[in-house]
Amino acid sequence: MTRVFRFRVLVAVCVLLFATGRTRADEKPVRPNVLVFLIDDLGGRDIAVDGSTFHETPHIDALARSGVRFTDFYSAHPVCSPTRAALMTGKVPQRLGITDWIHAGTTVALPAAEETLGEAFQSHGYQTAYFGKWHLGESDADFPKHHGFEWTRCVNRGGQPASYYAPFRRPRKGDEPNGLDVPDLADAPQDAYLTDVLTGRAIEFLRQRDAARPFLLCFGHYAVHTPIQPPKGLPAKYQEKRAKTFRAGETPTVPAPFDAVSRGRQDNPDYAAMVENLDTNIGRMIAALGELKLRENTIVVFTSDNGGLCTLARGKPGPTCNLPLRSGKGWTYEGGIRIATSISWPAGLKPAVANVQGYTADLYPTLLELCGLPLRPGQHRDGVSLADVLRGGEPGPLRERDLAWYYPHEHGSGHKPSAAIRSGRWKLVHFLGSGRSELFDLENDPGETTDLSAIDPNGAARLEERLKSWIAETTR
Repeated sequence: MTRVFRFRVLVAVCVLLFATGRTRADEKPVRPNVLVFLIDDLGGRDIAVDGSTFHETPHIDALARSGVRFTDFYSAHPVCSPTRAALMTGKVPQRLGITDWIHAGTTVALPAAEETLGEAFQSHGYQTAYFGKWHLGESDADFPKHHGFEWTRCVNRGGQPASYYAPFRRPRKGDEPNGLDVPDLADAPQDAYLTDVLTGRAIEFLRQRDAARPFLLCFGHYAVHTPIQPPKGLPAKYQEKRAKTFRAGETPTVPAPFDAVSRGRQDNPDYAAMVENLDTNIGRMIAALGELKLRENTIVVFTSDNGGLCTLARGKPGPTCNLPLRSGKGWTYEGGIRIATSISWPAGLKPAVANVQGYTADLYPTLLELCGLPLRPGQHRDGVSLADVLRGGEPGPLRERDLAWYYPHEHGSGHKPSAAIRSGRWKLVHFLGSGRSELFDLENDPGETTDLSAIDPNGAARLEERLKSWIAETTR
């Protein structure tokens, strides 16, 4: 080999290495995919990793442990539609005019002017999809396809499914429409179970998606909302477990304000079976991500729209129990707003437990920042990015920021109009009708059993003043 030839080879190799290095440096990083599981009515103590000893949730537990699991995460509201609006907009619900679950026949809906989470991701090239419960308006113009989601399936017009069994329709005469019917599932086998079928459709999306684009998939499970209709055969397992665990005796109850009553323990076989089936289907989705080699670079959010339904005004408790948290869905006590939440991303986040307070509206800016997309502070004005905390940074002022809730309506749980504010360890619950306030030290009393307003009236007054100012500033 001549010197000239060796020199030419060396030059060629150097040029190749230089070109390769430039190409890698110039390449844009591959943006992560995003999968958001929004579960309906799942309580803050309904999964094993968060304290349940009756429900069995190995897949959800594994997902939580694979990422960052929050211990103090809150829904934006104690009922569904307002929390869903906060997730989509990064704003507290009353800014949007949504302060209660959206009742049939009303025109209340997510305002068209809002730039939703779907629109934000779509504008940066993401393929966006929405499956399942939406509950942010019942007209066609209010549906997810008009809010930035290009692939939508199985979105009904109400707040719960007509049935968990195929054909997922309410029995009736003729063909008159019903807002609770779940569409797009006419080919499901008779008596197929809704959570199973929805998951199958979502997996179809993963297989058929545009592989050249990252995706945002929001999966709004109808489970575990009423009607409490478990998958056939599974309740027997929990009937046996209940008998072995609790022997004989009726379910204990806990008195609640305004003559309501709460369930005193988790022991409902039908509800437990629905939770287990949900868990199985979460596992199916995660397995599908792995099979398609998408899991490593997919951010998976698991969260709920409010606390578990444990308190009712009708003298009979709801299907679950949130103890030691007080009360449940419909109330501004901890049981109504403290929810199970985790964020997992194998390629970008180390497993951890976060004790910082989080809030539904925070998810909008958090997901933007994790995906390297520009923040939209004018849009998500009430949400704070948790990205630094998720990456292991210090929570700083997040530990002491105020979080507040406003629910000026009565509810079937027995709730009377109220608002609440949490500031650090302190929380104030204020009833709007009577003007009565209760003060709690959540650090020493997370179950809100001891009202300290008479012991610290000045502290209660300060929080009440801040709460009223917040309501005045944010209410549309």
